[in-house]
Amino acid sequence: MPWAKGPRERIRLLEGLLSERRLEGAVISGKKEVYYFTGFMTWRLLLPTYLFLRSGREPVLFTGLTDAALASQTFGGRIEVYENYKLEERMVAYPGYVASESEKFIRDYFAGATAIGADSWNLPHSLYAALQRSIPNVEVADISQDILAMRTIKHEDELELISKSCELADKAYAMARSLVTPGRTEVEIYSEIHKELSRLVGTFQYFAGDFVSGERTVAVGGPPTSRVVKEGEPFIFDLWVTTKEYWSDTCRTYVVGGKAEEGLRKLHSIVLKAMEAGIQMLKAGATGAQVYRSIHSVFKDAGYAEFFPHHAGHGIGLDGQEPPFFIPRSSDVLKPNMVVTLEPGLYVPGVGGVRVENDFLITEEGPKQLTKATMSL
Repeated sequence: MPWAKGPRERIRLLEGLLSERRLEGAVISGKKEVYYFTGFMTWRLLLPTYLFLRSGREPVLFTGLTDAALASQTFGGRIEVYENYKLEERMVAYPGYVASESEKFIRDYFAGATAIGADSWNLPHSLYAALQRSIPNVEVADISQDILAMRTIKHEDELELISKSCELADKAYAMARSLVTPGRTEVEIYSEIHKELSRLVGTFQYFAGDFVSGERTVAVGGPPTSRVVKEGEPFIFDLWVTTKEYWSDTCRTYVVGGKAEEGLRKLHSIVLKAMEAGIQMLKAGATGAQVYRSIHSVFKDAGYAEFFPHHAGHGIGLDGQEPPFFIPRSSDVLKPNMVVTLEPGLYVPGVGGVRVENDFLITEEGPKQLTKATMSL
């Protein structure tokens, strides 16, 4: 089968990384990392899948027989399989079994190798032991951080999925705004939005985040509860929506019944001002610390710095929080095709909490906002 464009590009990047690190191959075992390089992720609860790459040779995906056809839709390399479901004797293929099944292949594929890379943050001990048995004296170098850095720059297929997640988040806010009425519970509001999003996409839909109202907003976040919302109080919706594992992460604060008191309106105006200051700093070459300071300085000048207890934003992609991180000592540097969030917030006892968050694509010309839902209270 032909390669999907994104995975093929990322395999080439991995090959370049191995050459740079003077490694003769790689073993990729993390579920998200395998997906990143192959476009394949199983819906099964447990199906160990590994990507093997030997410099100068065709990459190989080692996965369960039941999912080989699905893997071939995006992965254009060679696919080796093991029997992950065999009615007579096996329902679940645990990592130890899969590692032992891979040994003969590893021995042949990596014969003579002395140094290979691995995403060691994910590498099962059983697979590491299989590598040691199959390739005597091989050195296994950790390339986890290299892959994480690689993932910060998004390809076209990744940007499409993130954009779809942002569109779903915007639709969720349109529903949330009309549902925030007195007498409902937090979990009822959450459930109705989740139900409609699932209908919209036509299948399972990941939908989580912070759903806190009233005095709970001062604690920044948390899951929805049976708390009944009341007229005039704030409701923070920090929504996490994914499309094929790619995240959007956004936040809006609405007022139950739509009529905010002066204290909340003041906090909201300061938070929006901080958002604008952060946007001005979202340019290639800026550091995470500079972005943080641009937001923090607005709160400091307004006399509210002590009520801003968290980060000012972060990158998103296959994880809801990934580099660059917008925190006081971050040296992460913004680059074109990164996707990031800005999330200024203030949480004042006796008044309430207010947070807004938007997602942005970093470009050479400046930031492109991906989330469009109105930020008004």
